[in-house]
Amino acid sequence: MTRSHARRRWIVVSIAAAVVAVAVVIQRAAAPPRRAPDFAGPAPRILDDGYISTTHSIDIAAPPAETRDLLSDPNLSLEDVIDFDGGFPPVESTEPLIGSWDPGHREGDRRRVRFADGHYLAEQVITDDPAHFRYVIWGLTSPQRFVVRHGVAEFRYEARGDGTRLGWTYSLLPTTPLLAPALRWFVDGTMTPMMRATLDGMRAHVEGTISSR
Repeated sequence: MTRSHARRRWIVVSIAAAVVAVAVVIQRAAAPPRRAPDFAGPAPRILDDGYISTTHSIDIAAPPAETRDLLSDPNLSLEDVIDFDGGFPPVESTEPLIGSWDPGHREGDRRRVRFADGHYLAEQVITDDPAHFRYVIWGLTSPQRFVVRHGVAEFRYEARGDGTRLGWTYSLLPTTPLLAPALRWFVDGTMTPMMRATLDGMRAHVEGTISSR
């Protein structure tokens, strides 16, 4: 075997090994955890700026108090109202970790959210009053954890005539400012359609429940 042929063979083998190594890393990063995280540590501290945000709203034919009551029903699961298939796995289940998750008294309550792909995140309530529900998410186990440090979300219930304008804002903090453009792409391309589909599901649930009485 000539020296040049041996060198080419070594380059091919090295490239193949590198490709395999990268594939293994990607596979491990995408794989869900074998056990559900306990999310026992403190919730992240909310910062004053640096977030990538988006806000969406929808009009619901029900007054704010009734809308909020129906959407805060402890028997209502996220998976009951979310119907979205666009690159974001649906919610499979939620499990309280701290507190009873009783509407109107949820400040500090925490729950674990499991998605259909086996990944998880934690949610903790910051504000729970008649017109404003705010919470923080963190501990993502999906590959998005390399881009998202944590997120802050809030629902606002505003009276509009006899109905409600329900607004939903999501703000995600990138793990580094260098990844802000990639996170903006994720928010616009994946989070936005998911939020719109969820709001549509919420409206359908509220109006459908009222009309069936």
